[in-house]
Amino acid sequence: MRRVGRNAPCPCGTGRRFKSCCARLLAGEPAETPEALMRSRYTAYATGDVKYVLATTHPDGPHYRADASAWADELHNYCRLVNFVGLTVHEAETCDDGGRVRFSARFEHGAQAGAIEEHSRFRRVDGRWLYVDGEG
Repeated sequence: MRRVGRNAPCPCGTGRRFKSCCARLLAGEPAETPEALMRSRYTAYATGDVKYVLATTHPDGPHYRADASAWADELHNYCRLVNFVGLTVHEAETCDDGGRVRFSARFEHGAQAGAIEEHSRFRRVDGRWLYVDGEG
């Protein structure tokens, strides 16, 4: 997990300052698009904001856990062990109340480097985008 200053570049890779990019979403402002939600979730993983990850996961998705406390503990441990070092968005599309984002997230786990590549699905519920699931 890393701390990000409000004027530092946002971890999500847009080139904008954190305060005018993902910080406002992590503070509760709804994401405008599935891509914005995906970028903010990446930033939440990078900074250890597990409450945001929980709050932006669709309850019908396979990653959702009814036991929020245990789920938060697992996410916190994951974020503590994994250092996210870069994000590339390859494609993003929005259609009505659904959307998809294809991305690659680079990380370090101990001395090993790796990447997560995913086609994520999102659904808008009550005006807020939520992560449903993804395929690698």
